[in-house]
Amino acid sequence: MHLVHLVLTRPDLPQPSSADAERVLDTLWAHLDPRSGIEHIRTRPRASGVDLGLFFSGDGSGTGGAPQTAAAIDHLLASLPGWTATPPQ
Repeated sequence: MHLVHLVLTRPDLPQPSSADAERVLDTLWAHLDPRSGIEHIRTRPRASGVDLGLFFSGDGSGTGGAPQTAAAIDHLLASLPGWTATPPQ
């Protein structure tokens, strides 16, 4: 299993709450393609956004690899209009 960690931000929501993080999580699960390879999704509010952890099956080097992972992430993020995803700093 491998982890992709992103930070989600939204200009109109400078300090998301736990409820905001839960809404993001619910939305992502509702739009998850079962063929994406994603096994777990975790969200947690942070001072200026929402931490997003996407746990993929395998180690990321198998069939599909990075392109499949990127496509799965793009598909999920499309379900979150207004949110921007960036790598953590």
